[in-house]
Amino acid sequence: MSKVKTVLYCLIGLMVGGIGFGLVSYHRLKEEPRALLSVLPKNRDVSLNHIHHVATRDGVKEWTLDAESAQYQKADNKTFFKEIFATFFLKHGKIIHVNSRDGVLLTDTKDIEVWGDVVVRSGPYELNTDKLRYEHKTQTISTDTPIVIKGDRMEITGDSMTFNLETEQVVVWGRVKAVLEGLMIDD
Repeated sequence: MSKVKTVLYCLIGLMVGGIGFGLVSYHRLKEEPRALLSVLPKNRDVSLNHIHHVATRDGVKEWTLDAESAQYQKADNKTFFKEIFATFFLKHGKIIHVNSRDGVLLTDTKDIEVWGDVVVRSGPYELNTDKLRYEHKTQTISTDTPIVIKGDRMEITGDSMTFNLETEQVVVWGRVKAVLEGLMIDD
């Protein structure tokens, strides 16, 4: 009977030690998420589900990206996403939300391109287009596909658009049409 107790105590000790090691490792990875990258395969593509990514510049959160799934292709230095929801944080507390079916993040430049039922929302305004590109270096969002912007009793359409996140200036080009409800013009 004493051999059985010794084996049982050894098994319990190993289980407690394993659980303790797991908890310590979990807390280390939780406090230092970059350590998680060190355990991923070095020269292989990686697929993940339910992604959340935060991009910062000089300690300030610039944008977040959530996706249903992601596939990182090491050879191309690209991450492809499905069912994307991105949020851009502007100065003065303004927020821009972007939804799309598909997209890609160029991991070396942090540029993002999204396509498929692209919807952009900010305050009372909504933009619809087929494709949109975010250029991290210049802080611009642009598209060369037709756009429709609706909100606050107005609608603007055009063939392409650029929006500067720093200056919050929008430029629409090509067959631009603006419809403003309730506009009164005095001579």
